[in-house]
Amino acid sequence: MSDVDKASVLTILTMEHNTLQMIRTATITDSTGRAGHLLTTISASMIALGFVAQVVPLTVLLTLMLVVFTALFLIGLATLFRTVELTIEDVRAGLGINRIRHVYGDLEPSIKDVFVRQIHDDVLGVEADGGQTGWRKTRRPRPLGTALGVAGLVNLVNGLVGGVIAGAASGLLGAGLAWSIVISAVVALAVISAFGVALGRIGRRGLESTTTRFPRNNPN
Repeated sequence: MSDVDKASVLTILTMEHNTLQMIRTATITDSTGRAGHLLTTISASMIALGFVAQVVPLTVLLTLMLVVFTALFLIGLATLFRTVELTIEDVRAGLGINRIRHVYGDLEPSIKDVFVRQIHDDVLGVEADGGQTGWRKTRRPRPLGTALGVAGLVNLVNGLVGGVIAGAASGLLGAGLAWSIVISAVVALAVISAFGVALGRIGRRGLESTTTRFPRNNPN
């Protein structure tokens, strides 16, 4: 490749690299903003219910909790699925950046050892850039690392909200405090687990269409 051609290629790659980096910044900002708004809404609702609890009977309070937390759960679902979409978009952009970085090294092999970030465009390379390191002998996305992301946080919050709904409903149906707590905990775990599995499948399907050109030679 001539010097002129190489310069043109580098210009094109640099522009694409910057575009992908802006996409990653936008997805991270959007997902954290949505999660922050959800937590703020839940906090404000709990403060309001705390004031109401001082002046209304228990039955009225449980009814209000059931209505308010059901609405919060629906808001949380919308936030959850959107953060998963943003996570998929972020992974795709990170994959593209790693691919471009690999081409940088192909254009000038002497600089390959200078790169601190990954030059492999497979899932392992993107996860390593995201800090999910130390997970050996696996080629699939790390469940724990995924759970620690924004989507995992929203899923955890949604599960707790679902547990509160179940507890309030149990109280209205005449269950005692102990049974209400047990039912609330079981429902919370079930919601977190069910949506965690479903979202993992959605994420894998969202990345299936993305091809890999420069995987790691040693997957471990």
